[in-house]
Amino acid sequence: MSEPKKLVRVLTTAVPEGFEITIEADDGRVLRVMATAQQIEALARQFTKLADGEEQAGG
Repeated sequence: MSEPKKLVRVLTTAVPEGFEITIEADDGRVLRVMATAQQIEALARQFTKLADGEEQAGG
């Protein structure tokens, strides 16, 4: 597996199939993925849990 890259930009666009997510890394690479509304909701829940954990840890 490759080394993690720093996130530079995220763009989300609604499309008929759900959502297109474009992610740009600090090395200029761009990844485009399609996601359903359910996948976006699951991702949002995961980020919320992470953020809540950071707040409780004092971060």
